[in-house]
Amino acid sequence: MSADEIRSAVFDRYGFVAASPGQKHGFPVGRDFAEAVGYDPAVLDALPPACAASFTGAGNPQDAVDLAEGERLLDLGCGAGLDLCCYARRFGSPQRLAGLDGSRDMATAARENLAEAGFPETEVFCTRAETIPLPDDRLDVVTANGIFNLSPDEHAVMKEIARVLRPGGRLIFAEIILKQVLEDVVRESIDDWFRCIGGAMLEPDLITALQSHGFESVEVLSATRNARTGHAASLCAVVKAVRGSN
Repeated sequence: MSADEIRSAVFDRYGFVAASPGQKHGFPVGRDFAEAVGYDPAVLDALPPACAASFTGAGNPQDAVDLAEGERLLDLGCGAGLDLCCYARRFGSPQRLAGLDGSRDMATAARENLAEAGFPETEVFCTRAETIPLPDDRLDVVTANGIFNLSPDEHAVMKEIARVLRPGGRLIFAEIILKQVLEDVVRESIDDWFRCIGGAMLEPDLITALQSHGFESVEVLSATRNARTGHAASLCAVVKAVRGSN
């Protein structure tokens, strides 16, 4: 499949999750999955049920994310808005937060969930991760929860993140990574793309790719098995990197 065909297929599949979260999707979805990767049940109870019902992240980056007073954050691949709602509750000032998702149905669900949760000021863009509609050096933090492994051009996504982050800004994300190179038949299966395996990278390759786009102090904070790591060669990593000054 071409890169555009992969993107369209991914947007369609995840849009189906937003429209019909209770169906079978070939990968974990929903509140039970969110709790399995560490989301606090008490926090989930305080949010609209639809936030967690359509949750499809790679893991849980929440504890690694920090946001100082006045800083701006973008959640890339925000899905139905669970992480954004959690950040709005934790940090306040929801107008300083924004989300982006390539699926129209997911972006719509995120807007609805944020409004129901009391955060209508949080803007959600519907576009590809390679085309963030923000000016250069605009953001202090970019977060994501399983975005690079769903993109057929992760380098373009990294380059775009570096563009919108200010020097010294942080990229903090959860991502499926690999312990070993996978056979081509897995790489070529769209079902494996949907479950974040087909596009996953080896940990050293992920670090090198981030460094090639100007990120420094790249740190893998954790790399563990969880409910999303169905393939034996996969782990869920939480990674933090800082955009360099150049």
